[in-house]
Amino acid sequence: MAEENTMQQVYFRITQKIQDCQKQVAQIEAQIAANDRESRLASLTRREIEDLDSSTPMYKSVGKMFVQAPKDALMNELNESIESAKTLTDALEKKHKFVKRELDDATGNLRDVIQSMKASMASSAKA
Repeated sequence: MAEENTMQQVYFRITQKIQDCQKQVAQIEAQIAANDRESRLASLTRREIEDLDSSTPMYKSVGKMFVQAPKDALMNELNESIESAKTLTDALEKKHKFVKRELDDATGNLRDVIQSMKASMASSAKA
């Protein structure tokens, strides 16, 4: 009976770990998607600005207002935004791999626990 109770506790701990890992994976994937959108938007904006003359008045959004800024400053900001998004995406993908590996390990552990529970139930039924 004590062994059954221990197995149930292990089972619940592993299922909790699986749920936590699944939530983390979903959050990381959402962050990656948002980061990719931001990067694509910055790239598109950069491409559009590259075609314009430096004499063309350009504005950047600051809260609810727009402030005039030189082309070089806007290009630098966009390049920095693209680079930081790329760096963040790389870090998130590494974290995603790690959490995914933890999820796979927990799933394998759960299978092992279920098999051992079945085996112990079968052996106790024979006795």
